[in-house]
Amino acid sequence: MSIDAQSDGAVSESVTVDGDETVLWTGRPRLSAAAPAALVGLLVAIAGMAVAVGPAATSRFGVAIAAVAVLVGVAIPGLVLLSLANTRYVLTDRAASVKTGIVGRRVVRARLSMVENSAYQQSVTGSLFGYGTVTLETAGGDVAFRRVDDPQAVRSLVDEHTRGAGGDADGSIPGSLDSWRAVREEVRLLRATLDQ
Repeated sequence: MSIDAQSDGAVSESVTVDGDETVLWTGRPRLSAAAPAALVGLLVAIAGMAVAVGPAATSRFGVAIAAVAVLVGVAIPGLVLLSLANTRYVLTDRAASVKTGIVGRRVVRARLSMVENSAYQQSVTGSLFGYGTVTLETAGGDVAFRRVDDPQAVRSLVDEHTRGAGGDADGSIPGSLDSWRAVREEVRLLRATLDQ
């Protein structure tokens, strides 16, 4: 399964990509991730409108509460949408980067050679509509591409380039068989000494 390189357009200026790196994939979370926030915002706005037309409508505090509730109801999904629109995912042949932030900026970058495990998961709706989360585990923490299209293909792309990003291009284990047997014997002797 393959995905198009640069599937979401140009790389954001805030994500550093070295000149000799090749961009394999870029993406962003689906805007449908804002649906729960939109529902909460709608409920807050409806509650505010109910206060405006209910028994508290004649009170100046009732009108002020209604106005604030409507503003908050609009602001909740608005901020979530802004956050989603300003999130970028970049995968190169050497690193995975996640850029987030509305006013400030936070960029997390993990070298593919440091990735210990990768996984993807899809909820029921994610399986139905083709999106999910790809997680890359490193010793320094996790990097996650949340709510991306075709997460299985993204993970496959990561795995394909993780194997070649390490120190040994041929994937062989360093050292000879005799040296590893000597290490094993030393560990056995150490264990026997500690058990006494």
